[in-house]
Amino acid sequence: MAAGSCKIPGNPDIAGVGVRIAIYVQTLLCFFPAFWALFDGKVSQGELDAAENQATTNLVLAFAILISSIVQAQTLGLTNYHASIVLNMSWLNNTNAFIYFLLYIQHKSQPGIRGRVAPTWRAWAQHVRELVVSVVHRGTASSNQTSAGSNAELGQMKGADTTSIRSGTGRTQTEDLQGHDDYARAGAKLLVKRFVLLLGSLHLSLMAGLGLWLWSNIWAFGKGQDTANDCAAKHALLAILGKHVPFASEALRIISLAIYAVFLVPGVNLLLPIIVFLGFYHLHQVVPIPKVAGSEGTPDSYIHRSRFWFGICRASNTIVQRWAILPPCIGLLFLLAINLVFIIDIELALKQNAGLQGGNEAEWGFGQILAMLLLFMPLRDLAETILARRMKQRQKDLDMGLGGAINAKDRSMVQTWIARGANPNANFEGEISAVRMACNHEDWNVTRILLEAGADPNIEDGNRRDPSGRYASAARSYKIDSDNKDCLRLLNQVEKGSLDPVKALVQAANNGYGAAFKVFLGFLGIKLGEKESFLEALSGTGINVNAGNTDGIASPAAAVTKAQEFETVILKLLLAAPGIDVNAPNTDGFTTLSLAARKGHQAIVKLLLAAPSIDVNAADTSGRTPLSFGAEKGHEAVVKLLLAAPGIDVNAPNTRGQTTLSFAAEGGHEAVVELLLAAPGIAVNAPDTNGRTPLRLAAEWGHEAVVKLLLAAPGIDVNVPNTNGWTPLIFAARYGYEAVAKLLLAAPGIDVNLPDPDGRTPLIIAARYGYEAVVKLLLAAPGIDVNAADTSGWTALTWAAFKGKEAIVQDLCAVPEIIVDVAEVKRHLENPPEGMDWMYAASKDKQDKCVRILKEFVGSKGGGDQDGSEGGEPSGGQRDDP
Repeated sequence: MAAGSCKIPGNPDIAGVGVRIAIYVQTLLCFFPAFWALFDGKVSQGELDAAENQATTNLVLAFAILISSIVQAQTLGLTNYHASIVLNMSWLNNTNAFIYFLLYIQHKSQPGIRGRVAPTWRAWAQHVRELVVSVVHRGTASSNQTSAGSNAELGQMKGADTTSIRSGTGRTQTEDLQGHDDYARAGAKLLVKRFVLLLGSLHLSLMAGLGLWLWSNIWAFGKGQDTANDCAAKHALLAILGKHVPFASEALRIISLAIYAVFLVPGVNLLLPIIVFLGFYHLHQVVPIPKVAGSEGTPDSYIHRSRFWFGICRASNTIVQRWAILPPCIGLLFLLAINLVFIIDIELALKQNAGLQGGNEAEWGFGQILAMLLLFMPLRDLAETILARRMKQRQKDLDMGLGGAINAKDRSMVQTWIARGANPNANFEGEISAVRMACNHEDWNVTRILLEAGADPNIEDGNRRDPSGRYASAARSYKIDSDNKDCLRLLNQVEKGSLDPVKALVQAANNGYGAAFKVFLGFLGIKLGEKESFLEALSGTGINVNAGNTDGIASPAAAVTKAQEFETVILKLLLAAPGIDVNAPNTDGFTTLSLAARKGHQAIVKLLLAAPSIDVNAADTSGRTPLSFGAEKGHEAVVKLLLAAPGIDVNAPNTRGQTTLSFAAEGGHEAVVELLLAAPGIAVNAPDTNGRTPLRLAAEWGHEAVVKLLLAAPGIDVNVPNTNGWTPLIFAARYGYEAVAKLLLAAPGIDVNLPDPDGRTPLIIAARYGYEAVVKLLLAAPGIDVNAADTSGWTALTWAAFKGKEAIVQDLCAVPEIIVDVAEVKRHLENPPEGMDWMYAASKDKQDKCVRILKEFVGSKGGGDQDGSEGGEPSGGQRDDP
């Protein structure tokens, strides 16, 4: 059949110019709000919501195109040629889901965000798992099993306060059940709203199903289109990266089937693109931050430089200033390039095959007009983004003006900025709120103005805010509004004389109204030494000063959880209250001292240690002491105070046997470890229930400075293994910690050949995982057994060849004592044992290269036949130790 004698029936609803323009514009428009959201270096919650709405809308339309094409192929008939165009357009439509994911990664990885997720594949896999678990297990969000990250995320979705996420005492059974239902619903909403990827994954699967149907047999595709399909198969050309490829190309068919097979399974089809995007973040972390261009040289030298140079410097400096948003920007540019390639390929294919297509291809029918009308939605989204941006900038200017007026203590200007629309709950540099700024200046008039404008009386910044700085829900706003009115009621009652000022002070403290507390302190002129009236009021209110209520501030433990602006004052007053129990734990079993040590509140720890009845070793339900909390967090000043306390137990273990020194060593807190090692009676080799010593933990995490300190400690055991039989040196070899391995090898009494239960020595493990630098250190160690074999009979040489590590094979061959049996190595490589350890072999080509190195080595030593199968003895020798 000649090309001119066959025609492909026109299908304007699929390939019409109106449909194409609509899809092209819709796809490209979604990039503008994304780049705009990244322009200021942060992706706010509002910008993320806008991206979610846009992605959902576009994906629903994408589903409509795919489903209608599949239905048409089974009923009225859809040609194979038009099906290929639908598939190319479907790739474009799925761009929205990927753009949303890039913005979501940036939003969740921003510093200071509640529930921050590191931009790594492992962290995101854990994040998704926790969100799924929160839905499957209805009560997970109120239990200890859910992490802080997912709890915060669920609380943000539900509109709850941070403290309301934790289920405390005093709740009825009905309230607990209601809370479980709320979190189940919040989790389900989160999976739908925050994971547009689910919709995108289903779209990819549907698209892959159509692709497999088409490319399994392009001649038999669809119903009643055999003639058209035959014409397209014989004469049509498709464009791939700008080059024309025959539609019936077998190579094209195989590649297409492979690609669509990869994207067929829901969920799994997102792994490849997600890994690519997270790869941009990984590269961003390892690449050093560039310096500002043009910072060197003298002013006179700049005069002779061209405008081009200044243009380059300006562009470079712009990149440096926005370095944090480089990964998502690269991801967006990558997606944009792919989309442009698809658009160009579609147009080139249509132009090349214009002679084969029917004359009605350009007719404007219902489908094309509808497609053009649907452009209204992305255009609307773009307009909303621009408008929201302008409003956001205006609000930012108003809030900055308010901050300046508060700093200047200008009461009239504060009132003016609030009247213009400034947010009384705005956060300024350092994440300090407006009311806290006023309290810091002890400007009671400005504080009162802010409260009357609706400011949050709780001056603990970020306590009820989402990361974007705005209130996330009506429930949260209601809580702040309620507290604000309650706080103002106290102020009004004091002014009218209907409430005793000291009793109002107690109520403000009990409710956590930091702003009111500071106003009352200033109003009453209470000094730290004049507390009799406060204590009298405290005892007269009936408040239980030892109550473990984490929402109030009556108990010492609760005082530590409140804003640092007044917590020390409260604590001093409470410690002097009659009947106070300074060791009373809260509902989680934490004592006041433990909370203060964990938070690093040095002043509070000092106050508590001065209390006559303080128990410095009081442990929580898991056996954790205040000293272990301070050491774990690296609070050097707190640890120093606790170590000086009489009766301190420096070796008190928790229920898992971990000591304070273990916590400090695992965290890599060098200064704290040094303090602990100087303490009398410190147990440097104390193992936990898993046999992990401080040295083993420091070695496992690669904390070089801590390892160095521990090795210098008297009585240190450098060879003690954990319950799995792994020594510190094995851990250094396993993870390639060269500096740690060097320190361990220089330690007196080190056993360089001590194996694990599988017979694997540090040298075998280093060779197996390909850490050449560690291998070289081990080979230079006195007494190293280069020929030691594990329980499977595999030596370091065999493992290096199995993993294709040519450099390590050469290093091992350079040791005089090495015994090389090429035939034995080949036998192991060709017949590895069953099990996970042997699942990740190098390619046959790499293994063969290693074997060739061994043959050449045997030949150079005169070892007979180089394949080791006959003649000669295995190469090797014996070195005399000095």
